[in-house]
Amino acid sequence: MSRPFNRFLLILSLVVFLLLIIFALWVGYQRWRDPLAALDSEVIFLEKVSEKQTPVELLTENRIYSDVTFYSRELDSIHVTISLPDSIPVEGLPIMIVLGGLEIGRESLKYIPAQGQNIVIAYQYPYHPRYWYDKSKITQIPAIQAAVMKVPAQVVALADWAKQQFWSDKKRVSVLGYSFGAFFLPAIYHLADHHQLNLGPAVMAYGGVDIYAVLMNNLKFVSAFPRMIVAWTAASAIYPMEPSLHLPYLKGEFLVINGRTDHQIPEVCWQKFQQLTPKPKTVMILDAGHMHPSKPELTLRVVEISRQWLLERNAINP
Repeated sequence: MSRPFNRFLLILSLVVFLLLIIFALWVGYQRWRDPLAALDSEVIFLEKVSEKQTPVELLTENRIYSDVTFYSRELDSIHVTISLPDSIPVEGLPIMIVLGGLEIGRESLKYIPAQGQNIVIAYQYPYHPRYWYDKSKITQIPAIQAAVMKVPAQVVALADWAKQQFWSDKKRVSVLGYSFGAFFLPAIYHLADHHQLNLGPAVMAYGGVDIYAVLMNNLKFVSAFPRMIVAWTAASAIYPMEPSLHLPYLKGEFLVINGRTDHQIPEVCWQKFQQLTPKPKTVMILDAGHMHPSKPELTLRVVEISRQWLLERNAINP
């Protein structure tokens, strides 16, 4: 071989070696830093920048849907749809903050046909969860990381804002996470407790621990070895969100729902999620697969189970 070619191989080897060192240091940093410190923005004020109200007729009631955008420098924009009844009593109404799966924001409200004398806040993620299942690539990981890492602080700030509104029953604010949303609930409740923000009973439906294993199971359109790299890199990028880091520290009462034939969340992942959730808790395993927009009957069933469970604990009104 010529001397220039040998020099090129040496330089290339050094560059690859340095890149591997940088990657290893980055992974180590993501996996060893304090998860709460990584997720906490210490935001105490949200500025409402826009609001649009629309009257909506449901089967059994009339509602007002208010599409609201908030902004803070640390958390960027937060988009929600707030569903309110026609009249609000002086003492305020219970609040349910809903984190959905593939259908989020206003779209998720169609799965709550009986909202009753409650305020429902449908949260919209800053990065659509569909990309986790359909289109994740290495090039998208920085955008996913930046968005996903903001979710717990956004929801905690949103809950704090909601408690201050005239329509709020400040003692009854619950967060409900379904599918993709269930993965955020442990970090949200852990962060809320860190800020001494009291939240009511929570619903965690179709969640699991070990984000790497969940991604490996869902990125099936990627061949085996690249899938390992994408899943490991993505899981490392959002490692402070890993549910197993937060579940042991939760305080409150929890409803945990999973499906026995769920092909998206590996059984070992949802079983460990259930085991790590502290008592008092109610665990339900349905003879069903994963929640999905193509299974509206299952979604409505899970929502009704959630509603009845919250009613039994006086967390919401009929």
